[in-house]
This record gives sequence, C-alpha cells and structure tokens, in this order.
Amino acid sequence: MNENITDLRKRRADNIIWNCARDYSFTPDFKAYNSDGDVDIYWNIIYGSARHHFEYAKLEKLFAMLDKYKNAAVYEAIFWNAVEPVLFQTELSGRPVLERIRPEPVETELKFRPDMTTDEIVDTARQFFYEHFGLYGDGKMRLKFRLPRLRRMTVDSFLQRGRVVIHEKDLYNGDVAIWNGDFSLNTKLNESELREFLETKFGKSIYPPERIAQLEKQLCTGNHKFTHLFYTRGEVCELHGIYSTFELHQRKRQAELIANNRAYYQKNLLQNRLLIAKLSTNIMNSVLLHMQPAKRKAASGSVDPALAWRAARLGDEKVFSKIMNENAGDMSVDILLDASHSQFSRAEKVSSQAYIVSEALSRCRVPCRVMSYCSMSGFTVMRLYNDYSSGGDNTGIFDYYTEGCNRDGLALRAAGELISRNSCEHKMLIILSDVKPLDVVKIRKDERDPGVSYDELRALTDTAHEVRRLRAEGISVLCIFTGEDEDLPAAKMVYGQDFVRIRDFSFFADTVGKLIIDQMKSYSM
Repeated sequence: MNENITDLRKRRADNIIWNCARDYSFTPDFKAYNSDGDVDIYWNIIYGSARHHFEYAKLEKLFAMLDKYKNAAVYEAIFWNAVEPVLFQTELSGRPVLERIRPEPVETELKFRPDMTTDEIVDTARQFFYEHFGLYGDGKMRLKFRLPRLRRMTVDSFLQRGRVVIHEKDLYNGDVAIWNGDFSLNTKLNESELREFLETKFGKSIYPPERIAQLEKQLCTGNHKFTHLFYTRGEVCELHGIYSTFELHQRKRQAELIANNRAYYQKNLLQNRLLIAKLSTNIMNSVLLHMQPAKRKAASGSVDPALAWRAARLGDEKVFSKIMNENAGDMSVDILLDASHSQFSRAEKVSSQAYIVSEALSRCRVPCRVMSYCSMSGFTVMRLYNDYSSGGDNTGIFDYYTEGCNRDGLALRAAGELISRNSCEHKMLIILSDVKPLDVVKIRKDERDPGVSYDELRALTDTAHEVRRLRAEGISVLCIFTGEDEDLPAAKMVYGQDFVRIRDFSFFADTVGKLIIDQMKSYSM
C-alpha cells in the first residue's frame, strides 16, 4: 500500500494541510491517504485546520508524550477522532463541501466541547489516557494496566474504511506504527496473539490450532496465500483486566447494532410475517411439484402404447416412457452474509432478509445454516449463526454486524468446504452481498513478492472463479444483490444470471422464491 504513496501525492497532502493551516512554514506530522495511496482530502483538511484553530505546539507535546508508548497510534487515533467533530463544525461554514465528503463520525469515550481552549483539550486528553490506559506520560504505565493483552488493541473502530494515516515517526522522537485501512494497528503481534484478539472481538474459535492449520493448508493457497482463517459461533470470551475498556466499548457498539437489527425487524413485523408465509408456501409448492417421481417421454425405457404410433408416422424416437429421477433427495441451503464495513448502512435490512429466507426454509423443513464473513488483519472471519440441526431457531441471525474488509474468494472457499461436509444430495449457497470484494492483504506468490492489491477487477475475477469452482463441485450458488446500481455489472460478472436485486421489499418473497424455485427445478432435470 505504501509504495502507492508517491512523492507527488505526498506533496499534495502537504499542500492541503498547509492551505488549511494558513501556514507553509512547518513539516506536517500526520498525513492521510486512502487504500490506493490517493490523498484523503477530508482528513488532511482536519489536520491542517487543527494547526489554525489550536495552539498546535501544545498538541505536539501531547503527541510526543503518546509516542513514548508502543500503542501510540491507537491513542493518537482516539484523540483525532475525538477532536474531529469540533474541527468539522468550526470549518463547515467556510468549507460547506465538508458536509458531503465527511466520513461517518466515530464515537469515542474521549469527548471535547467546541468552547474548550487548547490547554483544556490537552488536559482532558491526558487525564483520559491516564484513567483509561494508565499512561503516566513518561513512557511508563500504571502497574494494573501492564498486561500483555493490551498489545492486542487495534484501531478498527477509530478509522474509516481504506484510510491510511502516516505519522512521521522521527518528528517526536517516537517509533509509531502506520494506521492501516484493514482496520488494524500494524504492530508486532504474532499469529497466536492475533487469534487471541479475534477471540476477544468475535468470539471463541470453533476449532483447535491443529485443525485450523489443516484448513489453512487446504484453503489458503493461490491468491490467498499468506492469509488465515478464523471460525466462530460468537461465543463471548471473558474480558480480563482494566485494559478491557477498549473491548468493552466495542461490545457496547456491537450490542447497539444488534438491537437495531431486532428493532428494524419488529418495526415491520406484520409485513415480515406475511413475507415468510408467502415464501414458505412458494417453496413448499415447488417441493411438492418438482421433487416427486414422474413419468416422462424418453428415447429409451418401456414402450408407451399411447405413443407407439408416433414412431412410424412422425419419426419420433421418444415413444418410450421412463420414471425420471425427479426425487431431488435431501437438500440443504446455506446463507452467506457479507459482513464487511461497506454493508454498514444496510445491516438491518440484510439481517431481516436473511432471517426471512432462513425462517421460510425452516418451515419447509429444509436444513438451513446462516453464516457471515469479513476480513481483518489478514484473517477471514467466518461467523456461524445457526446450523442445520438448530431446530428452526434462526433468531441468532440478528446478531449480524459489520466490520473490516471482505476477501470474497477465500470466504467462498471456506463456505464451500463447510458445505461439502454435509451428506445432502443437493446443496445450495445463497449469498447476500454488495459484490465489492476488497482486502488490504495483497496477493503474493512468495515472501519476496511485493504483491498486488486484492480489489476491483482482480478481486472480482477471483470471486467469480470461486463461484464457478463451487458450481462445478455440485453446489448451486445464488446471490441476493444488496449493492448500488454502479455495482450491478460486477454482480453479473461474478454470478451470471443467478442473482436478484430487491428494489421493492413487498416483492421480496416472489423474487427470492423464484430464484430458489428455479434452482430446485434444475435438480429434477
């Protein structure tokens, strides 16, 4: 990613900061870029405005203090996201474009008032970092905060998707990491420590390390070499120590999102129940119609007296009848939810749609499992909400929330491996996605290869390849497209004709029902 940040782009970032600071005499300490290396206009305006509106020399002393700590980038991220709303409101009247380009604000426990002086802001920040993280300010930390687990903290909730913040490490005599667009702090955490962090964030791992190693050897190959997998059912891990303030903040945020999902479904409860009833009726009718043995005309089999005359008179070879193998046998359906941050604004709708489909299938006694995927710090996280044998309880789907990026190709591989373990004759995979695969972990051939980005056409091609591979293995792959008009060509490229888009929710049962039923018909061909 950093190799994309050219000198020209660095100079452009400098100019934006200088312009907003109304001063060209300093060396910018923070610069922001997106995941492609392009200049992040909004955040560089914020960095420049801070120099104009505050006594910046006093902020520099705060940054110099934070730079003495290993997790300085975390603390600085908290500070900037706390001060951003103040600078936004201050600059808005003179720069109305900020309203349009502002990313979604990030909630932090550190709060500043618009009328605070620079001294008050610095004092409030110092007090916050002392109380919440035990920072004395001299590089030392209060004893009860000195826990190895503190190193697991990431800045995922304090950064926007694709944002890369470069902090000149020599400026304050510190050695500060880069804030990456994969929502993680570029620390020296090893794989084991990262897995511990993922357990804290997403829930306990389903598999022991040796089983994970086998799965990664099997699945993390080709375009997904040097990546990892993490499987969980969301079973909450106990938090230890005062350090857990950060994780508790995350869990509070997740609980709010889950509550929003349930409230959204309840708000439209009558409509949703009608959709479930209609969809289940459509599916059941198709099961009864298309999954029963039937006599068909054929070119071989038993002679059908009613058709025998057609051979001599019309040259029709199909004068035989045969009981076609239309008994589709056992069928399973897996629903895979894109849980990347690009789905954030649609999370409530996605969870309701997934619940409606799974509930309708459960009523038809079709085994159904729902899972989601996202990627973070090189790991693709597979979250299972229920299983084929969950007894029709699909309410766990409302625990869906969005995080990080999405490496769709690897997620499809992992889902396919899970599906391949069941013994059903017919297997269907339904994906709810905006079809915008993106992961900051690059595609690399070996350790020396600088790699290429996993995004746009390259990521779409990889995803399309995995879809076709799953279909070749006998798994039907369908998509409920949740994205925007501009991404429709991508959906067609990846899923062909086997996708639908729900423009009017009142037609959800008919549209999704037709997608599933058409696939069921193909089982009897």
